[in-house]
Order: sequence, then structure tokens, then C-alpha cells
Amino acid sequence: MTYGRDRVSSADSIRVASSDVEEATEQVGRVFHPHRLTRVGAVDHFHADLDAVAVGPMVSGRLRYNSSSDLYCPVIDGYHVNVPLTGRLLSISDGRPTTVLPSCAALYGAGADARILSPEHSKLNIFAVKIERHALHATLQSMLGRQVGEPIRFVGGLDLSGPDGRAWWTLLANTHRSQFLGSMMRDPRMAGPLASSLMTGLLALADHQFSDELRAPVTAAAPAVVARANEYIEAHLAEPLTIADIAAAVGLSTRALQRTFQRHTDTSPMQVLRTMRLRRAHEDLCAGDPGTTSVTTIATRWGFTNHGRFAQDYRKTYGTSPSETLRTCR
Repeated sequence: MTYGRDRVSSADSIRVASSDVEEATEQVGRVFHPHRLTRVGAVDHFHADLDAVAVGPMVSGRLRYNSSSDLYCPVIDGYHVNVPLTGRLLSISDGRPTTVLPSCAALYGAGADARILSPEHSKLNIFAVKIERHALHATLQSMLGRQVGEPIRFVGGLDLSGPDGRAWWTLLANTHRSQFLGSMMRDPRMAGPLASSLMTGLLALADHQFSDELRAPVTAAAPAVVARANEYIEAHLAEPLTIADIAAAVGLSTRALQRTFQRHTDTSPMQVLRTMRLRRAHEDLCAGDPGTTSVTTIATRWGFTNHGRFAQDYRKTYGTSPSETLRTCR
């Protein structure tokens, strides 16, 4: 068995490989939730693999057994999502069965049990996400603009077949892959907003007792709120800002803040954040020494994770490339 963690920018890469059933379940249980395998299909040689990454309030990973295995978890610590990467699974939680496919994920609430049954002659191959309870509750409270005292009770699975579901799954998979490989997306300035976006998307897509309230129309605030929000954004540009941070600073829910910006400015708070950061990057490029400064360093400093997209947006705004500005602006 191998089990290792690589500490990089407050993130853990976790690799588990084991040919022993008890050892595998113990190590995987440390990463997600304590559980046991209740059935292991016939194989010549049992083997389990987990590639996971823990960043902030989320742990995500791909778990593979080379057999059709059933597992049972008596208590979910926090909230959990399972996406089958191949085949079909039956998920049972609190006595409610859900058939899950690569196009439909299973959701588990805090304190619930979880049983996963895989068909004969298949392999258990899932992508799993664990979310800390307090983090998902804080995200929900920010979206609603009020306190929430009860656990979130998910109903049914999470549809990943529609445009919004596919976009959420793509963001989740790409974020995990980049963070596991040790990219700049582990940086807290980038990891924090990504986790916030994933939790917001989960709460918006899934069905639960707060869904109707989240989908109800909200009223825009006065235009003065936009100015206050812009002042807050300007003062915190170098920090890992999320829309929840901005909304809290002006005393609105995230949905009300988005509606206010849409009505009065026809844009969004995050687009304003991006525009302001683009301007700061432009100023740094103009002041930079091409012999000692790189475009990548400046783009990363201001939270631009996709350097190709950064270059496109920069050219669209300033009519030239970032590298040309660095070479000639001084």
C-alpha cells in the first residue's frame, strides 16, 4: 500500500493504493468517511486506488476498486456527492433508494447513512466530494440572506445531463484535476472562489427544502449599494474574494446583490471584480521590467488562472497583448 500527502499552498494531494481490503477501507475512510465493504466481487487480485485532493472545505477524489464492491457508511460527516464514472449504481440513504449514473449523482446529507451497491461483473469507479457542513451552510445562508438552523435535506439525485449540470460537473472535474496536479489553482486566492462557486452551484441545482426560496424572485436594492460594493471590491482586489464576501460587506444576500448589479449596471459583481483586476494587471505590466517580470507572474498575482483567457480579455480591453505592454509601456 502507498499513502502520501504533498503539502502545497494549504492543499493536500492524497494518493492511496492498496491490495488489502481492510487497509484500503481504513485509508479511504480517513479521507472521506469511515465505512466498510460489505461485499467484494470475485477478482484474481483485489486492488483499490484513490487520487484525492483536500483544499479548504472540500475533499474531492476518484476512487476505483477492481471489483463489483458494495460499501456501507453509517454516518456522513458533512455533506457528500458521488458521481459514477462508469456504469450504474444503487445508492440508499436513510432508507431512500436512488439509481445513479454518470449523468445523475447521488447526494448525502449531514448525519445520514449511505449504502452503495454495484452490479455484478462491474467495477466500483466513482468520483466523490466531501463538503464540510459549516461551509455549505454558510454558502446557503449567504444565498438566502438569513440564518439557517436546520440541516440541508437533499431530495433525489443531482441531474448532470442538462447544460447547468454539465457545466457544474466540468468545473468540479477540472478543478480537481488541476489542484491534484499541483497547479496554481491550489492558491487560496483561486481555490476559495472555486469552492464557493461549486457549493453555490450545488445548492442551486439540487432539490432540497430551501430550493423554492432560492428560486423565488428577489428585489434589487438601491443604486447606492453598487457604489458601496465597488468600493469594497477595490479595497480587497488582492484577496480571494467571493460573491458571498461582497454581499456580506453590503448587507445583502448573494442573489439580491446579483440582481442589484444586473438592474443598475447590466453586469455582475464578479465581472466588476475581473475588470478591476485587469486594470491592476495593466498597471503592473506598464510599470514592470521585462528583464525581471513575467506576464504569468502578474496575471497570477491578480487572480487570473486561465492565462489564455487573460490574454484574450486583455487584448480586447487594451488593444494589445500583455507581453507587448510589458515590453513597450515603460
